[in-house]
Amino acid sequence: MKGHRYWMAVVFFLLASAPGFWFPALSNVLDHYGLGTWKLAVFLTPPIAGMISPLVFGAQVDQRFQAQKVLGWIMLSGAGFLFMAFHSLEQGWGGGWFLFFFIINGLISAPAWSLLTTITLSNLSDPGKSFGYFRVWGTVGWMVAGLIVSFAELDFSAQTGKLGAEVRILAGLACFFLPVTLPKGSKAKSWRDALGLSALNLLKDRDLFVYFISALLFSIPLGAYYLHTPEHLEELGVTAVSGLMAMAQLMETLAMLVMGWVIAKYRVKTILLMALAFGVLRYAFYAVDGVGWLLVGITLHGICWTFFFEAGRVFVHRRVEEGMRAQAQALLAFFTGGLGGILGIVVVHYLYEAIVKEYGWSPYWMVLTGMNCVAMLLFAIGYQGVSKPISEEPES
Repeated sequence: MKGHRYWMAVVFFLLASAPGFWFPALSNVLDHYGLGTWKLAVFLTPPIAGMISPLVFGAQVDQRFQAQKVLGWIMLSGAGFLFMAFHSLEQGWGGGWFLFFFIINGLISAPAWSLLTTITLSNLSDPGKSFGYFRVWGTVGWMVAGLIVSFAELDFSAQTGKLGAEVRILAGLACFFLPVTLPKGSKAKSWRDALGLSALNLLKDRDLFVYFISALLFSIPLGAYYLHTPEHLEELGVTAVSGLMAMAQLMETLAMLVMGWVIAKYRVKTILLMALAFGVLRYAFYAVDGVGWLLVGITLHGICWTFFFEAGRVFVHRRVEEGMRAQAQALLAFFTGGLGGILGIVVVHYLYEAIVKEYGWSPYWMVLTGMNCVAMLLFAIGYQGVSKPISEEPES
């Protein structure tokens, strides 16, 4: 059983369900324990970690170590710090201790998603066709976790983080059953190679550069989805916030299942532009300021996420040579979860302070809609692409 491909689906399920327990509810949990003023620092932690460790771990996986073993130890070691972060919250130790444990957990676990993506794409004969069937289990895991949180009425409890830590231990153990993924790049010849900075050379490819920059710009307003959607829903009288936000994962699940067909049928530019357009519509519906309209926007989030970021991972994998693929996925994480995440949290925080408290939610979401339009226009103008579908593009 060890090394079978179905373990990739198992790890996707467990890896995504771990933050699925606590991340959607984190904003409300911090408010409940009197740490609302710590939100900006807490939400900045994952993107800061995403700028530092993924490239380093990606380089080591490409050059020296088996990816599945690195991923397993990352999961196991990070789980303890995640547990202690929420335990300190529950015990009332204060925001300093919570942030301390949370930062260490973030630095350790930040490379996990890009590493699992690399392992999966490297062990599929046709990633464009079958990646979605494995990746969809991550969406299912996130959705199941959110439903459990709301069913158990834990939307405001630190127990969500402890549950996430326990599931992450299971994910770490399961990683050691993943297919063996050997390093395929040459060993580091300089400190720049060892730190993964040679991945920046990938930006010389025009299409990769345009995709990464568009992803960066698209990630900035994305910060509001996680930070302020729960608050908006709560103000509109919704109590089962995590359960309602899981609707995005339901639509994401359906999108994952048809992703292989879409990738085979349509050009990369068409797929990614469609996803960006759905991202524009998402916040436009939010701006109507009603529970039903927010639900429509949440549903569109699942579609735009799948066809921009997940289909984009397949595109990046196919455009990069074997020895750079883990670093390429890490570079994408740097631009989206790292730099884009930091800018996103800071920008939406100050927009929230300047707009929502004075003028309400609608103008706020319209400004973010305009930011999504900028990302879409940049991609539409800058991306050249090829005439063949992504499944037929050359490997490098």
